[in-house]
Formats: sequence, structure tokens, C-alpha cells
Amino acid sequence: MKEKSLDDWKKDSQSFDSVAEEYDDFRPSYPKELVDYIIEVTGLTSKSRILEIGAGTGKAIRLFAERGYPMLCIEPGANLAAIAARKLRAYPAIQFEINRFEDWPVIPEGFDLIISAQAFHWVPREVGYTKAAQALKSGGFLALFWNMYPGMDGPLRTELDKIYQEVSPGMATPFTLMEETIKPRTREIESSGYFERVTAKRFPWSMCYTSSQYLGLLNTYSDHISLPMETRQRLFQAIGNMIEKYGGSFERPYVAVLFIAQKLSHE
Repeated sequence: MKEKSLDDWKKDSQSFDSVAEEYDDFRPSYPKELVDYIIEVTGLTSKSRILEIGAGTGKAIRLFAERGYPMLCIEPGANLAAIAARKLRAYPAIQFEINRFEDWPVIPEGFDLIISAQAFHWVPREVGYTKAAQALKSGGFLALFWNMYPGMDGPLRTELDKIYQEVSPGMATPFTLMEETIKPRTREIESSGYFERVTAKRFPWSMCYTSSQYLGLLNTYSDHISLPMETRQRLFQAIGNMIEKYGGSFERPYVAVLFIAQKLSHE
């Protein structure tokens, strides 16, 4: 498979803005326990300032905003940012800036914590860690987290695999081998040279989807969005029919995986 260029990655990431309402409706949030853990490890206080990279429609922001932390949230998608700003207007300490992190004029040592939910892999590696370290205060923390998919067992998973093989064989089913993602991502953060040893912590949870909700979720994935319309319609029809056959809904497992590390002191 041809390796994606930076322009390809940008095009993929921008596809989310074209389905901003669906993204807000169907993308999952994150476990409360994950936020509790970040606060405990970082020792955040009411005066601590947070930077978020890739705000989306504000699903992660809300978990921190409800606790009163001031935040600057960077989001390149104008439609996504507009939804987040509307839904979080009750929190005046939350500010938004429509920009890409790599283009954002860094505020040196301006933040106690940088978070990025489901987004940091869109930032070019040669820029992301360097710029994050510049924006963090001495002793500050980087907390990156993603909802990952451990996969399912049983006939529903078998049939789902079969559908993808028949309709879109070049595309894997939307489940990842978690450990094959976690280990390289941990090494990547540590090898940047800007952070102490990384803690990778897992938070298992699940969410129930009806057929229409699950198809809405799939329609927020960049690889599904980019499918030819006819192929996408065939794929969605087959998946919807399959879920209806199994009672019209199913429980999808998630594992929210947090990578957290303190800024390395060079003193």
C-alpha cells in the first residue's frame, strides 16, 4: 500500500469537518475515570491552564470544563469548532482558536497540561512533540488519548468481516490491534526526547449502538467517507441489515487508552 503524504493526511483530517453534525451525534465520549486519573497524576489546580489540540465538537473539553479549568482549544475545522463553541457557551473559561496546531503561534510555557483526544496522530511528528514541549510549563504534562477497539468475538464479528471482504476488500473492519498501536506510540513519545517515561493506561468501557447509530458512526471515519458513493451505500446497507438480524442493536467494546508523560527537565 502506498504510504500517505502529508497532503493526504491533511485531506483525511479535513474530512471530519464535512460531517461535523454526525461527528457530534455519533462519536463516543471518554470515561470519567480517565479524566480523574489525569487530574490525579498531574496535580491540576483551579489555576492550571489546559491546551487542547484538535478540539472536535468538544466531547473531551466538556469533561474538563465541568470541573472549572480554563482551556484554549485549537481546532482546524470551522464547522466542528462552531458546534463545540455553541455547546460549551456556558463555560466562559473555554476559548477556541480555529487553526492547525502546526500553524498555531506557540505560547511559550503557557500551559500546565496539554491534552489531545483522538487527534494527535494528525499532527506531523516532526512538529507535534517539539511544539507541545515548548507550550508546556516546566513540570507540565502531555496527555494523549484515543478510544481504541479491541474487537469482538462471535458471529456478528465474523459476518462483519465477511461484509467488508465482499464489498470493500481493501478496507479492514474498523477494529484495531491495540497492542500493535500502543507500544509504538509509547516509544514515539519517549523517543522525541522531550518527555519522561510514558505511562500507558487502559480504561475499558462499551457503548450500545442501534443500526442507524452505528452507520452514523461509520460515516464519521475518514476511510469510509472517502469510499465511492455506490460502494459506501452497499457497505452500509449490508451492515445495517446484519445488525437488524441480530436484534437491531449491539454492544460495542472500547478501550480508552491514555498516554501521559511529564515534560523532561533539562536543568
